[in-house]
Amino acid sequence: MAIDLINFESLGERLARIRRTYGESIDLPDLGRAVFASLIGISPIAYASYERGEREPTIDFLVALRKKTGVCLVELIDPNHAEPNRPFR
Repeated sequence: MAIDLINFESLGERLARIRRTYGESIDLPDLGRAVFASLIGISPIAYASYERGEREPTIDFLVALRKKTGVCLVELIDPNHAEPNRPFR
């Protein structure tokens, strides 16, 4: 059985897209990494490393991201998954 590895660079690109889309949904189209990290409840340094694809996001971060944005974590982790992301709340 083959296990697909997560491409952290493309995951980082999806995180950046989520941050920008979320910013637009709350009328902050220029929402930066540091403010978004604050909204999620993690350090700006940790978030930036996730978005740059340098580190693997923690489960706690993914849960906090899901709670804050409503994003489908399966689609975040697997961009080939057919279920679309849910709209932001």
